[in-house]
Amino acid sequence: MGSVIKHFMEFVGQAGTVFEVLKSILGLIESHWEFPKGIDENVNILKRKRDKLNGQKEGIESRIKSELRPRKKVRKEVVLHFEDVERVNGEVPVLVSEVSARSFFPRGFLVNHVRKMGEKIDELLEKGRFPDDLIVDDLSRIGQVLPTPSFVVDTIELVKNKIIRYLRNDKVQKIGVYGMAGVGKTTVVKLVNNELLKSVNNFDIIVWVTVSREFSVIELQKKIAEAMNVVITVDEDEILRAGMLLEILTEKGRFVLIFDDVWEGFSLEEVGIPELSGSKLVLTARSEDVCRRMGCEVIRMEPLPEQDAWSLFLDNVGHNLKDLKDLLPTARSIVELCAGVPLVIVIVACSMRGERSPPMWRNAREELKSNILVWVKEKVYPQLRFSYDRLKDSGIQKCFLTCASYCEDLGILKEQLIMDWIEKGLIEEMGSMEVMLDKGQAILRTLVGNCLLEDVGNERVTMHNLTRDMAKLIMQEL
Repeated sequence: MGSVIKHFMEFVGQAGTVFEVLKSILGLIESHWEFPKGIDENVNILKRKRDKLNGQKEGIESRIKSELRPRKKVRKEVVLHFEDVERVNGEVPVLVSEVSARSFFPRGFLVNHVRKMGEKIDELLEKGRFPDDLIVDDLSRIGQVLPTPSFVVDTIELVKNKIIRYLRNDKVQKIGVYGMAGVGKTTVVKLVNNELLKSVNNFDIIVWVTVSREFSVIELQKKIAEAMNVVITVDEDEILRAGMLLEILTEKGRFVLIFDDVWEGFSLEEVGIPELSGSKLVLTARSEDVCRRMGCEVIRMEPLPEQDAWSLFLDNVGHNLKDLKDLLPTARSIVELCAGVPLVIVIVACSMRGERSPPMWRNAREELKSNILVWVKEKVYPQLRFSYDRLKDSGIQKCFLTCASYCEDLGILKEQLIMDWIEKGLIEEMGSMEVMLDKGQAILRTLVGNCLLEDVGNERVTMHNLTRDMAKLIMQEL
């Protein structure tokens, strides 16, 4: 009897345990399962809400596109909202697929998920109203708009656009623009600087630095730091300053460094400029050789063609000149004497502004014919003379000066020019004629690379009128 009672009590205990388990399971089902009637309609409502949310997002993006300006950025709240919307766009299709794939009873576990997702989208729709501004000042953007001419000729604009294309090309990190003094190198890179600042691009920093002729690493480091509104300890040595600058540039993000008027090649590493992965360097120089040494993609600035030169002259002298028919032939001949150099064209045009007397115009033309540098000596001559002085080698300088004696209208045959140098003893005896001819070719390349001569093809070189006048002045001094 006792045994029977014992077994009965064990059975009751086990039954109680099973009952408790079943009760727990039913409780879980009751709290997570709902009758799934109408769930398909709720899913359709959910998808419509999702579409409405995306429509709202597109509207916000349109507002941003119309309001975003240089040195502005999208508010952080808006960026986070977009991230939430994208998260919902990833979650809704998964939930819809689960509902479609399940049978009647398992669907009951998804009713609450569908409802909560709908509530989440409702909250995002409310947050996405954004009555305040979507755009705020971007204090991390660094750069300075620079003054540029009000009128820019097509030739300069084309070079600017070419540089911009290189800046957008991930395969090009360094761009070098070279050409003779006054040809417009500084103007074109100023335009590039301003274009980068006014457009929305991937560069956080645009740094403009004018490099002095007496180049020093410390001075360049100081100028770069000042352009970024940061301070590098003056007392530190060159290497430590380079490390500081490297750290600053690396932390700031992608940058464009624009170095105007570079006279000698230098090491970016010594200055503290990091590897240009995603960042860019643009420089101007008188010499192609400087651009090559810096590893640049090279662009040569040529003198302006006739129509661009005339347009630039009119813009500076005044367009009413076109109404003074008796002055036009003289004016056009004066522009021709300026030889396509923007600096000279502007200086001459400004000096003749308001002048209506034909004799005064004819006199100006005759003065320019005799020596154009009388007009522009103070601004142009020192720059051209520096290109000459920079040759350093007196033998190369003498070879250059002889070019001024050749006919102005015709190109100089390279072979004839080199033979003349040899016959005049300007190329020293070097064992064989072949070696001396090679030396002559090297000298020619140096003169062309420093924009003192221009290679016009057909084995000929020419000398710019300004450069010729400078060479004549130097010969008079000597």
